[in-house]
Amino acid sequence: MAGVNVGDVDIGAQYTQRPMKFLLPSSCIACKKFQAFSICDKCLKLIKNKQTHRCRQCALPCQAQKLICDLCQRHPPSFDSTICLDGYGGILTEALQDYKYQGKVALATCFTDAWKCAFQNERLFHEEIDWMIPVPLSIKKLHHRGFNQSWELCKRFAKTFNKNADPYILGRNHIEGDQAHATREERFTRLINTFRVNPKRLHHIENQHIVIVDDVMTTGATLNIMAKLLKDFGAQSVHNWVILRTSL
Repeated sequence: MAGVNVGDVDIGAQYTQRPMKFLLPSSCIACKKFQAFSICDKCLKLIKNKQTHRCRQCALPCQAQKLICDLCQRHPPSFDSTICLDGYGGILTEALQDYKYQGKVALATCFTDAWKCAFQNERLFHEEIDWMIPVPLSIKKLHHRGFNQSWELCKRFAKTFNKNADPYILGRNHIEGDQAHATREERFTRLINTFRVNPKRLHHIENQHIVIVDDVMTTGATLNIMAKLLKDFGAQSVHNWVILRTSL
């Protein structure tokens, strides 16, 4: 199965030529101490310690004896699992905000490096993953921001773990309003009919195992809508890889 050459796909440069800071940092992205690697051993240990007692399905903290949290048991989401690097408000929050809002695109490589160090023994990495896809942006939002932060992460993940990646499996219509500050109910309402399947990419969905990549998971509404759509069109499983997970 032929994949998309992630090195040849740039879904932001065609809309803007604004200058961005592509120089890799020479300090830990969390504590800012000088070193040669993206994240220091001390900060990496803090991140690993936070991985215990998270719900396997939505990545929210849950009781130690439970694999699935009470919320996911009462209202099972359409996605099958979620892995996050850290919680929102944790040691990577400032770096994530610099990446997303200050155009420091090189930090995507640093997040990928930190992810690989934190999850190098994760079971999911050794399971079959057919496609990795980003959460798409609308054309209007892409033009405004200049790059899709989820795709920058996605294509680096795909290259690091030798997986197929495709930013064109799903498209997104523009919705007015700020999703970041919307309530859970508002998010679900706004997301109705937001995403659409590319009919030329149906063979990338049917009977496939798909990973959705995003920078921040808040209520999970966006990822849930995407997972449901993918499964409605025949996906075997849908998993989320996100950098930060907010608490409800």
